[in-house]
Amino acid sequence: MSVYDLKAGESAKIVKIRISGSGAERLNSLGFEEGKIVTVLAFSLFKTGVLLGCGAVRVGVRKELARLIEVEK
Repeated sequence: MSVYDLKAGESAKIVKIRISGSGAERLNSLGFEEGKIVTVLAFSLFKTGVLLGCGAVRVGVRKELARLIEVEK
């Protein structure tokens, strides 16, 4: 299951981040790592983007990237 499959307000543990390159470095530097709890705060209009929270950090990612972040409830 990916973080994109969660509903707004739901939280889950990050199992694997299948993003490579600068996107992976950016998420890692913001604290989005395997084992951390991520929360879906909101979806954009037409669900093309997702606002994610991890600790005190909030970040918006595109739908394609959100589908590459695997989580488990």
